[in-house]
This record gives sequence, structure tokens and C-alpha cells, in this order.
Amino acid sequence: MPATLIVANLRSGGGRARDVLPLVTNAFRRHGREYELIVAPTGEATAPMLAEFLAGARTTFDQVAVIGGDGTLNGAVNGILTSGVNLTLGIIPCGTGNEIIRALGIPRDPERAVDVLLAGEVCPIDVGKVNNRYFLNIFGLGYDVQVVKMVNTLRARYRLARNRSIYYVAALLLLSSGFDPFEARVQVGDRVFNGRAVLIAAANGRMYGERLLALPAPSLSDGLLDLYLLQELHSRPIRKTARLLRRLPVPELSVERCSSVRIQLDQRREAQVDGSLLGPAHTYDLSLLPRRISVIHPAPPAPAVAARRAETGAERR
Repeated sequence: MPATLIVANLRSGGGRARDVLPLVTNAFRRHGREYELIVAPTGEATAPMLAEFLAGARTTFDQVAVIGGDGTLNGAVNGILTSGVNLTLGIIPCGTGNEIIRALGIPRDPERAVDVLLAGEVCPIDVGKVNNRYFLNIFGLGYDVQVVKMVNTLRARYRLARNRSIYYVAALLLLSSGFDPFEARVQVGDRVFNGRAVLIAAANGRMYGERLLALPAPSLSDGLLDLYLLQELHSRPIRKTARLLRRLPVPELSVERCSSVRIQLDQRREAQVDGSLLGPAHTYDLSLLPRRISVIHPAPPAPAVAARRAETGAERR
């Protein structure tokens, strides 16, 4: 009988994953679902642990259920794809950002997320790849990396810094010290940008968290990345920064959709994927793998239920 492989990072969400794990295992037992558990010490350790386990697994698994945050989820995706085993991905969010679940409609509440895992639908979604690393939601360079590092510092120092507002705090602290431009060559097909940039980001998902910019809701299965290039702000940087924070356009920001990107830097720099640090490297080659992994997401409401919801909404208006 097929079984679920549970991958849990018990440190996620300040230890919230430790409380959620019994909810998942009890629900599986009630539904007669067999499972096996892997406990990953960190998000970074998830990929090699999972790949090694799947290579020697004797039990037949048909899905992997991840209990953790974006970093643990990124590690699980890398472990699954590296192993070459075709497994469906289920997500029980327990981290700080939990950005990818918003694009998939997975609830943040653990009990509701377990219900989705047991009774949801399976859909294939795109996966981004940069050098030898996979990502589901976002790749970033420059300012984006500094936000991730600041968030990690705040979470390590302050136990209460466990919700999404920590990204606002990190962004404001970094803005007060100014931007740090860097030289970059960005090639998309025949088009090339040579110059100084503040941020380069490529998004697969529709959410970019509480960062500098907000994305215009691309699809997780459209076969394209959304590339964001923010050039150095020369004049009135404070006013332009305020416009960016208000999600208003500035001339230094360009956006385009593409299936591959090459980024060459003046020196080795770190990047981030799904909130985990990557590199440093001189060159980052990005591509998109269409419908590369299947994810369990909430089933759409039945037509009658959807109609009643629409009628209720119309009456309230």
C-alpha cells in the first residue's frame, strides 16, 4: 500500500512544527494512512537527507508531506528532484514566511492544511532552477539577500520575531542604511543589460512576501519566470524608495517574463532561493522546468457551494 513520507523540521516557526507533527500523524492514523518520518535538523539539511533516504527506501511512497517553512520546503523539492523519484508534494506550513502556500491556496492553519493534504487535488506546477539548485517561489540578488540575512539575524536574537511582520522590520532597517548597488550583466535572449543594479529577482510564484516589490500575480504553471531588475537609484532615492514601498512604478524598475536568464556579476556574490542563501558565485544561470513537480492543493468548491457563496457575497454588497 502506498504511504506518505513525512519530512519535518521541528525548529520551524520557533518550534511550532513540533506541536503540529502529532496533528499530522494522528490524522493519518484516523484515515488509515501509513507513514514514515524523517526529522531534518535544518532546512538546508533536508535535501541531502531526503535524497539519500529515497535512494535506499524499501517502502513504496506516493507522496512527501513537508512540515516546516519555505527553507524546509525548498530542501524537500531539491531532495525529491535530485533523487529522480516522482512523488507528490504536500505542505503543512509552520515557518515564518510561508510564501509559496499563498500562491497555492493552502491554509496557514495546520489542521486545515492537514485536511487539504488528505482530501485535496493534485496539480503539476513549474519549478525554477538556478545553477544546480531548484526553487519554487523566488530567486534574488542584492537587496533581497540583505533582507534574508537581516531576517535570520532578527529571528536568532529575538524569540518573538516569528511572524511575517519581521520582513517589514528587516526592510525598514536596511532602507535606513541605503542601497548597495553592484555591477551586473543580465542576458535574456538577445537582450543584455550592463550596469549597476540594486536588486535582481526572478519569481515563479505569485507572491514576493513583505519585500521591496509586489508581483502582479503570475501563474505557477505558465512556463515563465518574472524577472525584476531594479537599477541604481540616482536622483531622489528617498522619494523613489517610498514609491517602491507603496508599490508604485519607478523608471529604474524593469519587469519581463522569460524562460531563462544569465546573470554575470563583477565579483562573487550570494543569492537567495525561497529564503535560503545560495553561493557565492560569479554567474547564475536560471531556467524554468514546466510542470516539474505535483503539489496537493485545496479542491475547488462544488458548483452549488460556489453559487451559494456568490449569492451571499452579492447580498452583502
